Amino acid sequence: MPYIFKQRIVTSVFGIGLMAAALTACTSHKTEESGEEQGWVLSDSMLHTLRIDTATARPVESEISLTGKIAPNEDEVARIFPMVSGVVTSMKAQSGDLVKAGETLAVLHSPEMAGYTADQSVNKSALATAKRNLDVAESFYKSGLSSQKELEEARAEYAKAEAELNRANTVLSINGGGNAKSDYLVKSPITGFVISRSGAEHMQWRPDNTEPIFVIANLRSVWAMINVYESDIANVKEGDNVAITTLSYPDKIFNGKVQKLYNTLDPDNKVMKARVSIDNPDFLLKPEMFVSVKAQRHAAAEGVSIPSRGIIFDNDKQYVLVLTHAEPKIAIREITVARTVEDRAYISSGLKEGDEVIASRQVFIYESLKK
Repeated sequence: MPYIFKQRIVTSVFGIGLMAAALTACTSHKTEESGEEQGWVLSDSMLHTLRIDTATARPVESEISLTGKIAPNEDEVARIFPMVSGVVTSMKAQSGDLVKAGETLAVLHSPEMAGYTADQSVNKSALATAKRNLDVAESFYKSGLSSQKELEEARAEYAKAEAELNRANTVLSINGGGNAKSDYLVKSPITGFVISRSGAEHMQWRPDNTEPIFVIANLRSVWAMINVYESDIANVKEGDNVAITTLSYPDKIFNGKVQKLYNTLDPDNKVMKARVSIDNPDFLLKPEMFVSVKAQRHAAAEGVSIPSRGIIFDNDKQYVLVLTHAEPKIAIREITVARTVEDRAYISSGLKEGDEVIASRQVFIYESLKK
């Protein structure tokens, strides 16, 4: 029994009756090649109920199979380095945790923070003293007991004390705020997942450490870093559509486009990297996941193409039903499929541009024409 490529046909009793009423039975039929008289005629009313696809000439698409892995979107990654030295007294976030912007990730007890806090306290006291002196100078000046010069000096001292306190507050704020215990608070600057943690309680932290204590990534958008081998470099272009699948979700396809080609080869693997950005609102894709990639490209040559839903297989051959102007308005046409890409078939013989192909109920019609 013939079947349709990529389409399941379910024929109801009503559908068969309708088709039988629309097609007039005779004793013989012919294909276009045979020259015999057709035994079935397609009515105009039946024709209006059928899906019709038109053969078109378009650039021949092809697929390239590639591999790669998921990586964080570097535009949405925060690498956190404490700006002071000290001893880690508490690690509040673990790898894999979802943290919010401003959330405390760790606490360091730091002598530098003690100095910043003391500096703030000293400058607060200095400002209070300068304010009292200014009030006295203004009072004496109004009473004629002090000169204009003494008043200006008091105002200058107050402005200087105020500036010093602002500086101390800014330094303390830049370095985590601190508290009475001289603690440095490591806070997350963004909302995201902890994808790396290198600190531990009682660890001595130094500002010259080259590894961040935390790496936070917003995984609502991720990158697929694709390996392009030398033999495929000429076939992959920026803007190419790609379909990505994973071992974790084999039935789910993640679609994207090649955003960037890294025009250097990895000296060890001899591959060029290509980057695809993928929306990941449900956090299904995770860093380091292995992915399989189907990259689509367009060749310069054109070919006649139709949706593959209209193709019929019978006895190891492929056929379509083509509308004709002469009775019986329909003909069986044998075709040769050169290539199939997703839901489109490229035809090397049997069809020409502009041919109209029946793409629904064609199995029933095909069987009726053969009788």
